[in-house]
Amino acid sequence: MKSAMENDLYTEILPGIFCVSLTDTTIEQGVSCIKIYIIKGKPSVHEGRSLMIDTGFRQEDCHRKLQAALSALEIPVDQLDIFLTHRHHDHSGLAGTFAREGAHIFMNPAEERHPYDCLAYRVSAESLAAQKKVLRSTGITPERTPYAWEAFMKVSERVQHHGEWVLAILGFPYTALHSGDVFDYGDYHFTAYPLKGHTYGQMGLMDQEKKILFVADQLIHGVSPIVATTYADEHLLEGMFASLRDIKEHYADWTIIPAHGELIRDVAQDVDSIVYSYLSKSTSALDIMKGNAPEKSASSAHGLPDAVKAPAVEAQRSIGSGAWTVHDIAKQLYHMDDDPTDEAAFFTYKMLITKTFSILEYLHDIGFVERTMRDGIYYWRAIRQTEGK
Repeated sequence: MKSAMENDLYTEILPGIFCVSLTDTTIEQGVSCIKIYIIKGKPSVHEGRSLMIDTGFRQEDCHRKLQAALSALEIPVDQLDIFLTHRHHDHSGLAGTFAREGAHIFMNPAEERHPYDCLAYRVSAESLAAQKKVLRSTGITPERTPYAWEAFMKVSERVQHHGEWVLAILGFPYTALHSGDVFDYGDYHFTAYPLKGHTYGQMGLMDQEKKILFVADQLIHGVSPIVATTYADEHLLEGMFASLRDIKEHYADWTIIPAHGELIRDVAQDVDSIVYSYLSKSTSALDIMKGNAPEKSASSAHGLPDAVKAPAVEAQRSIGSGAWTVHDIAKQLYHMDDDPTDEAAFFTYKMLITKTFSILEYLHDIGFVERTMRDGIYYWRAIRQTEGK
Protein backbone atom coordinates (compact mmCIF):
# COMPACT_ATOMS: atom_id res chain seq x y z
CA MET A 1 0.00 0.00 0.00
CA LYS A 2 1.23 3.48 -0.83
CA SER A 3 1.18 6.22 1.80
CA ALA A 4 -0.53 9.55 1.18
CA MET A 5 2.83 11.07 0.30
CA GLU A 6 3.36 8.42 -2.39
CA ASN A 7 -0.15 8.27 -3.85
CA ASP A 8 -0.18 8.74 -7.64
CA LEU A 9 -3.43 10.71 -7.42
CA TYR A 10 -2.32 13.45 -5.04
CA THR A 11 0.51 14.85 -2.94
CA GLU A 12 0.23 15.68 0.75
CA ILE A 13 1.87 19.15 0.82
CA LEU A 14 1.12 19.76 4.52
CA PRO A 15 -0.39 17.45 7.15
CA GLY A 16 -3.95 16.81 6.02
CA ILE A 17 -3.75 19.07 2.94
CA PHE A 18 -3.68 17.17 -0.34
CA CYS A 19 -2.87 18.59 -3.79
CA VAL A 20 -4.31 17.21 -7.03
CA SER A 21 -2.68 18.50 -10.21
CA LEU A 22 -5.01 18.81 -13.20
CA THR A 23 -3.99 19.35 -16.80
CA ASP A 24 -5.99 20.35 -19.85
CA THR A 25 -4.12 20.97 -23.08
CA THR A 26 -7.03 22.61 -24.92
CA ILE A 27 -5.12 25.35 -26.72
CA GLU A 28 -7.64 28.16 -26.57
CA GLN A 29 -7.88 28.21 -22.79
CA GLY A 30 -4.56 29.94 -22.23
CA VAL A 31 -4.10 27.95 -18.98
CA SER A 32 -3.16 24.27 -19.01
CA CYS A 33 -2.48 23.32 -15.38
CA ILE A 34 -4.08 24.01 -12.02
CA LYS A 35 -3.69 22.65 -8.51
CA ILE A 36 -6.77 21.66 -6.54
CA TYR A 37 -6.42 21.34 -2.75
CA ILE A 38 -8.40 18.99 -0.52
CA ILE A 39 -8.56 19.20 3.29
CA LYS A 40 -9.96 16.03 4.78
CA GLY A 41 -12.43 16.60 7.60
CA LYS A 42 -12.87 14.88 10.93
CA PRO A 43 -16.01 12.97 11.96
CA SER A 44 -16.42 15.27 14.98
CA VAL A 45 -16.35 18.54 12.98
CA HIS A 46 -19.15 19.64 10.59
CA GLU A 47 -20.45 16.04 10.54
CA GLY A 48 -17.23 14.89 8.94
CA ARG A 49 -17.42 17.21 5.92
CA SER A 50 -14.25 17.89 3.92
CA LEU A 51 -13.17 20.90 1.88
CA MET A 52 -11.95 21.21 -1.71
CA ILE A 53 -10.57 24.50 -3.01
CA ASP A 54 -11.79 25.04 -6.61
CA THR A 55 -12.87 22.36 -9.08
CA GLY A 56 -10.60 22.65 -12.12
CA PHE A 57 -11.41 22.51 -15.82
CA ARG A 58 -14.73 21.36 -17.24
CA GLN A 59 -13.17 18.23 -18.72
CA GLU A 60 -14.13 14.62 -18.09
CA ASP A 61 -10.52 13.56 -17.45
CA CYS A 62 -10.25 16.19 -14.71
CA HIS A 63 -13.55 15.06 -13.22
CA ARG A 64 -12.42 11.43 -13.14
CA LYS A 65 -9.11 12.33 -11.48
CA LEU A 66 -10.79 14.35 -8.74
CA GLN A 67 -13.36 11.58 -8.17
CA ALA A 68 -10.54 9.06 -7.83
CA ALA A 69 -8.64 11.27 -5.38
CA LEU A 70 -11.73 11.85 -3.26
CA SER A 71 -12.46 8.13 -3.25
CA ALA A 72 -8.88 7.31 -2.21
CA LEU A 73 -9.23 9.81 0.64
CA GLU A 74 -12.58 8.23 1.57
CA ILE A 75 -14.48 11.49 1.02
CA PRO A 76 -18.03 11.05 -0.35
CA VAL A 77 -19.01 13.88 -2.68
CA ASP A 78 -22.19 14.48 -0.68
CA GLN A 79 -19.95 15.27 2.32
CA LEU A 80 -17.77 17.68 0.33
CA ASP A 81 -17.76 21.48 0.58
CA ILE A 82 -16.16 23.40 -2.28
CA PHE A 83 -14.63 26.85 -1.83
CA LEU A 84 -14.52 28.59 -5.22
CA THR A 85 -11.84 31.26 -5.19
CA HIS A 86 -13.32 32.87 -8.32
CA ARG A 87 -15.47 32.07 -11.32
CA HIS A 88 -12.86 31.61 -14.05
CA HIS A 89 -13.14 28.46 -16.14
CA ASP A 90 -10.05 26.73 -14.74
CA HIS A 91 -11.29 27.19 -11.16
CA SER A 92 -15.05 26.66 -11.48
CA GLY A 93 -15.39 24.50 -14.59
CA LEU A 94 -16.73 21.46 -12.72
CA ALA A 95 -18.78 23.37 -10.15
CA GLY A 96 -22.09 22.45 -11.74
CA THR A 97 -21.07 18.79 -12.03
CA PHE A 98 -20.07 18.49 -8.38
CA ALA A 99 -23.18 20.38 -7.27
CA ARG A 100 -25.36 17.85 -9.09
CA GLU A 101 -23.47 15.06 -7.33
CA GLY A 102 -24.26 16.54 -3.91
CA ALA A 103 -21.34 18.82 -3.06
CA HIS A 104 -22.03 22.16 -1.34
CA ILE A 105 -20.42 25.13 -3.08
CA PHE A 106 -19.38 28.47 -1.59
CA MET A 107 -18.52 31.54 -3.68
CA ASN A 108 -18.38 35.31 -3.30
CA PRO A 109 -21.51 36.67 -5.05
CA ALA A 110 -19.41 39.58 -6.32
CA GLU A 111 -18.16 37.09 -8.93
CA GLU A 112 -21.63 37.36 -10.49
CA ARG A 113 -21.28 41.13 -10.87
CA HIS A 114 -21.88 41.22 -14.63
CA PRO A 115 -23.73 39.01 -17.15
CA TYR A 116 -20.67 39.34 -19.39
CA ASP A 117 -17.12 39.80 -18.18
CA CYS A 118 -13.60 39.04 -19.34
CA LEU A 119 -13.95 35.25 -19.16
CA ALA A 120 -17.45 34.16 -18.24
CA TYR A 121 -20.24 33.93 -20.78
CA ARG A 122 -23.83 33.20 -19.86
CA VAL A 123 -26.56 31.91 -22.13
CA SER A 124 -29.08 34.74 -22.18
CA ALA A 125 -30.21 37.71 -24.22
CA GLU A 126 -28.94 39.89 -21.38
CA SER A 127 -25.44 38.48 -21.82
CA LEU A 128 -25.44 39.07 -25.57
CA ALA A 129 -26.62 42.67 -25.17
CA ALA A 130 -24.01 43.28 -22.46
CA GLN A 131 -21.28 41.81 -24.64
CA LYS A 132 -22.06 44.13 -27.55
CA LYS A 133 -22.14 47.13 -25.23
CA VAL A 134 -18.83 46.16 -23.65
CA LEU A 135 -17.15 45.61 -27.01
CA ARG A 136 -18.33 48.96 -28.28
CA SER A 137 -17.04 50.72 -25.17
CA THR A 138 -13.53 49.43 -25.94
CA GLY A 139 -13.65 50.55 -29.58
CA ILE A 140 -14.53 47.17 -31.10
CA THR A 141 -17.44 47.77 -33.48
CA PRO A 142 -18.62 46.37 -36.84
CA GLU A 143 -17.49 49.56 -38.55
CA ARG A 144 -14.14 50.19 -36.85
CA THR A 145 -12.88 46.62 -36.36
CA PRO A 146 -14.96 44.28 -38.57
CA TYR A 147 -12.64 41.25 -38.26
CA ALA A 148 -12.44 41.43 -34.46
CA TRP A 149 -16.20 42.04 -34.18
CA GLU A 150 -16.94 39.02 -36.34
CA ALA A 151 -14.66 36.80 -34.23
CA PHE A 152 -16.49 37.78 -31.06
CA MET A 153 -19.89 37.28 -32.66
CA LYS A 154 -18.98 33.77 -33.87
CA VAL A 155 -17.97 32.68 -30.39
CA SER A 156 -21.00 34.35 -28.88
CA GLU A 157 -23.31 32.52 -31.30
CA ARG A 158 -21.81 29.19 -30.26
CA VAL A 159 -22.32 29.96 -26.59
CA GLN A 160 -25.86 31.31 -26.92
CA HIS A 161 -27.13 28.42 -29.04
CA HIS A 162 -24.93 25.49 -28.08
CA GLY A 163 -22.95 26.38 -24.92
CA GLU A 164 -19.93 24.67 -26.44
CA TRP A 165 -17.08 27.04 -25.71
CA VAL A 166 -14.85 25.89 -22.87
CA LEU A 167 -15.04 29.28 -21.16
CA ALA A 168 -18.84 29.15 -20.95
CA ILE A 169 -19.30 28.21 -17.29
CA LEU A 170 -23.03 27.87 -16.90
CA GLY A 171 -25.00 28.57 -13.74
CA PHE A 172 -24.56 26.46 -10.61
CA PRO A 173 -26.06 26.73 -7.10
CA TYR A 174 -23.84 28.14 -4.37
CA THR A 175 -23.93 29.65 -0.89
CA ALA A 176 -22.67 33.23 -0.69
CA LEU A 177 -19.43 33.68 1.19
CA HIS A 178 -17.97 36.91 2.56
CA SER A 179 -14.68 38.13 3.97
CA GLY A 180 -14.05 36.66 7.41
CA ASP A 181 -16.33 33.64 7.01
CA VAL A 182 -14.98 30.62 8.89
CA PHE A 183 -14.12 27.25 7.32
CA ASP A 184 -12.98 24.61 9.85
CA TYR A 185 -11.81 21.28 8.42
CA GLY A 186 -9.39 18.73 9.83
CA ASP A 187 -6.85 20.52 12.02
CA TYR A 188 -7.27 23.82 10.18
CA HIS A 189 -9.18 26.96 11.08
CA PHE A 190 -9.54 29.01 7.89
CA THR A 191 -11.13 32.39 7.32
CA ALA A 192 -12.06 33.85 3.94
CA TYR A 193 -9.61 36.52 2.78
CA PRO A 194 -10.43 39.05 0.00
CA LEU A 195 -8.13 39.11 -3.04
CA LYS A 196 -9.55 41.80 -5.30
CA GLY A 197 -7.58 42.32 -8.49
CA HIS A 198 -7.46 39.27 -10.69
CA THR A 199 -11.25 39.39 -10.49
CA TYR A 200 -13.62 41.68 -8.64
CA GLY A 201 -14.58 39.12 -5.99
CA GLN A 202 -11.69 36.63 -5.80
CA MET A 203 -11.28 35.13 -2.31
CA GLY A 204 -8.56 33.17 -0.57
CA LEU A 205 -8.29 31.24 2.69
CA MET A 206 -5.96 31.89 5.61
CA ASP A 207 -5.12 30.04 8.82
CA GLN A 208 -3.69 32.60 11.25
CA GLU A 209 -2.37 30.03 13.75
CA LYS A 210 -0.58 27.86 11.19
CA LYS A 211 0.39 30.81 8.95
CA ILE A 212 -1.03 29.40 5.74
CA LEU A 213 -2.52 31.51 2.95
CA PHE A 214 -4.16 30.19 -0.21
CA VAL A 215 -3.85 33.05 -2.74
CA ALA A 216 -5.58 31.53 -5.80
CA ASP A 217 -4.37 33.57 -8.84
CA GLN A 218 -3.36 36.72 -6.97
CA LEU A 219 0.30 35.75 -6.65
CA ILE A 220 2.00 33.25 -8.96
CA HIS A 221 5.75 32.70 -9.11
CA GLY A 222 7.26 34.06 -12.32
CA VAL A 223 3.90 35.17 -13.76
CA SER A 224 2.01 38.47 -13.78
CA PRO A 225 -1.62 37.47 -13.20
CA ILE A 226 -4.12 38.96 -15.62
CA VAL A 227 -6.05 41.89 -14.17
CA ALA A 228 -8.85 42.02 -16.67
CA THR A 229 -12.03 44.03 -16.87
CA THR A 230 -14.09 45.95 -19.38
CA TYR A 231 -16.17 47.91 -16.88
CA ALA A 232 -15.35 51.40 -15.66
CA ASP A 233 -14.73 52.35 -12.02
CA GLU A 234 -14.05 48.86 -10.68
CA HIS A 235 -10.46 49.78 -9.71
CA LEU A 236 -9.15 46.25 -10.20
CA LEU A 237 -5.48 47.08 -10.75
CA GLU A 238 -5.50 49.51 -7.84
CA GLY A 239 -7.08 46.70 -5.80
CA MET A 240 -4.41 44.26 -6.95
CA PHE A 241 -1.63 46.60 -5.83
CA ALA A 242 -3.27 47.08 -2.41
CA SER A 243 -3.74 43.33 -1.99
CA LEU A 244 -0.15 42.51 -2.96
CA ARG A 245 1.14 45.19 -0.60
CA ASP A 246 -0.87 43.62 2.25
CA ILE A 247 0.51 40.16 1.48
CA LYS A 248 4.07 41.47 1.26
CA GLU A 249 3.83 43.46 4.50
CA HIS A 250 1.96 40.98 6.70
CA TYR A 251 2.34 37.45 5.33
CA ALA A 252 5.79 37.26 3.76
CA ASP A 253 6.93 34.57 6.23
CA TRP A 254 3.81 32.43 5.78
CA THR A 255 3.30 29.38 3.59
CA ILE A 256 1.83 31.00 0.48
CA ILE A 257 -0.03 28.53 -1.73
CA PRO A 258 -1.05 29.63 -5.26
CA ALA A 259 -3.39 27.77 -7.59
CA HIS A 260 -0.74 27.55 -10.30
CA GLY A 261 2.93 26.66 -10.13
CA GLU A 262 5.12 26.21 -7.09
CA LEU A 263 4.76 27.56 -3.56
CA ILE A 264 5.82 31.18 -3.21
CA ARG A 265 9.34 31.13 -1.77
CA ASP A 266 10.20 34.84 -1.97
CA VAL A 267 7.05 36.92 -1.52
CA ALA A 268 8.77 40.28 -1.88
CA GLN A 269 10.47 39.34 -5.13
CA ASP A 270 7.31 37.96 -6.75
CA VAL A 271 5.17 40.89 -5.58
CA ASP A 272 7.69 43.44 -6.84
CA SER A 273 7.94 41.67 -10.20
CA ILE A 274 4.16 41.80 -10.74
CA VAL A 275 3.88 45.45 -9.67
CA TYR A 276 6.81 46.51 -11.85
CA SER A 277 5.36 44.70 -14.85
CA TYR A 278 2.07 46.57 -14.60
CA LEU A 279 3.67 49.92 -13.82
CA SER A 280 5.95 49.57 -16.82
CA LYS A 281 3.00 48.85 -19.10
CA SER A 282 1.10 51.75 -17.54
CA THR A 283 3.90 54.15 -18.35
CA SER A 284 4.19 52.75 -21.86
CA ALA A 285 0.48 53.37 -22.33
CA LEU A 286 1.04 56.98 -21.24
CA ASP A 287 3.86 57.32 -23.77
CA ILE A 288 1.57 56.06 -26.51
CA MET A 289 -1.16 58.54 -25.65
CA LYS A 290 1.34 61.38 -25.48
CA GLY A 291 2.78 60.39 -28.86
CA ASN A 292 6.29 59.89 -27.52
CA ALA A 293 8.84 58.38 -29.88
CA PRO A 294 10.33 54.99 -28.91
CA GLU A 295 13.54 56.52 -27.61
CA LYS A 296 11.65 58.66 -25.09
CA SER A 297 10.38 57.59 -21.68
CA ALA A 298 8.46 59.15 -18.87
CA SER A 299 8.53 59.25 -15.08
CA SER A 300 5.81 60.54 -12.81
CA ALA A 301 5.26 62.17 -9.47
CA HIS A 302 3.47 58.94 -8.47
CA GLY A 303 6.68 56.97 -8.79
CA LEU A 304 6.06 55.14 -12.06
CA PRO A 305 9.34 53.64 -13.30
CA ASP A 306 10.84 54.60 -16.64
CA ALA A 307 8.81 53.09 -19.43
CA VAL A 308 9.64 50.01 -21.32
CA LYS A 309 10.34 51.48 -24.74
CA ALA A 310 7.04 52.02 -26.49
CA PRO A 311 6.57 50.91 -30.08
CA ALA A 312 6.43 53.50 -32.83
CA VAL A 313 3.05 55.14 -32.70
CA GLU A 314 0.99 54.67 -35.83
CA ALA A 315 -1.69 57.08 -36.99
CA GLN A 316 -4.45 57.19 -34.40
CA ARG A 317 -7.87 55.93 -35.38
CA SER A 318 -9.55 58.07 -32.78
CA ILE A 319 -11.65 61.16 -32.46
CA GLY A 320 -9.85 64.31 -31.42
CA SER A 321 -6.21 65.00 -30.76
CA GLY A 322 -4.68 62.61 -28.25
CA ALA A 323 -7.89 60.64 -27.65
CA TRP A 324 -7.59 56.87 -27.89
CA THR A 325 -9.87 53.86 -27.59
CA VAL A 326 -8.89 50.85 -25.49
CA HIS A 327 -8.54 48.83 -28.68
CA ASP A 328 -6.20 51.36 -30.30
CA ILE A 329 -3.93 51.51 -27.26
CA ALA A 330 -3.91 47.72 -26.87
CA LYS A 331 -2.80 47.33 -30.49
CA GLN A 332 0.19 49.57 -29.84
CA LEU A 333 0.96 48.29 -26.36
CA TYR A 334 0.93 44.58 -27.23
CA HIS A 335 1.52 44.61 -31.03
CA MET A 336 -1.88 43.00 -31.56
CA ASP A 337 -3.06 41.67 -34.90
CA ASP A 338 -6.52 43.00 -35.72
CA ASP A 339 -7.71 39.62 -37.00
CA PRO A 340 -7.79 36.80 -34.40
CA THR A 341 -7.99 33.87 -36.83
CA ASP A 342 -8.35 30.96 -34.38
CA GLU A 343 -9.50 30.44 -30.80
CA ALA A 344 -6.00 30.64 -29.34
CA ALA A 345 -5.48 34.02 -31.03
CA PHE A 346 -8.99 35.09 -30.01
CA PHE A 347 -8.34 34.24 -26.36
CA THR A 348 -5.12 36.27 -26.36
CA TYR A 349 -6.84 39.15 -28.16
CA LYS A 350 -9.62 39.20 -25.59
CA MET A 351 -7.25 39.12 -22.63
CA LEU A 352 -5.08 41.94 -23.96
CA ILE A 353 -8.09 44.17 -24.52
CA THR A 354 -9.30 43.63 -20.96
CA LYS A 355 -5.80 43.98 -19.48
CA THR A 356 -5.37 47.29 -21.31
CA PHE A 357 -8.71 48.49 -19.94
CA SER A 358 -7.48 47.77 -16.40
CA ILE A 359 -4.25 49.67 -17.02
CA LEU A 360 -6.15 52.70 -18.32
CA GLU A 361 -8.53 52.55 -15.38
CA TYR A 362 -5.55 52.60 -13.03
CA LEU A 363 -4.05 55.61 -14.78
CA HIS A 364 -7.46 57.27 -14.50
CA ASP A 365 -7.64 56.39 -10.78
CA ILE A 366 -4.30 58.11 -10.05
CA GLY A 367 -5.10 61.16 -12.15
CA PHE A 368 -2.87 60.62 -15.18
CA VAL A 369 -5.61 59.97 -17.74
CA GLU A 370 -9.02 61.45 -18.42
CA ARG A 371 -11.87 59.30 -19.71
CA THR A 372 -14.85 60.42 -21.75
CA MET A 373 -17.59 58.52 -23.56
CA ARG A 374 -18.89 59.37 -27.01
CA ASP A 375 -21.48 57.31 -28.87
CA GLY A 376 -20.97 54.41 -26.45
CA ILE A 377 -17.16 54.38 -26.86
CA TYR A 378 -14.70 55.32 -24.14
CA TYR A 379 -11.93 57.68 -25.21
CA TRP A 380 -8.80 58.11 -23.13
CA ARG A 381 -6.43 61.06 -23.11
CA ALA A 382 -3.20 61.59 -21.16
CA ILE A 383 -3.24 64.51 -18.76
CA ARG A 384 0.08 66.28 -19.13
CA GLN A 385 1.55 66.87 -15.70
CA THR A 386 3.02 70.24 -14.80
CA GLU A 387 6.77 69.93 -14.39
CA GLY A 388 7.96 70.44 -10.85
CA LYS A 389 4.47 70.00 -9.45
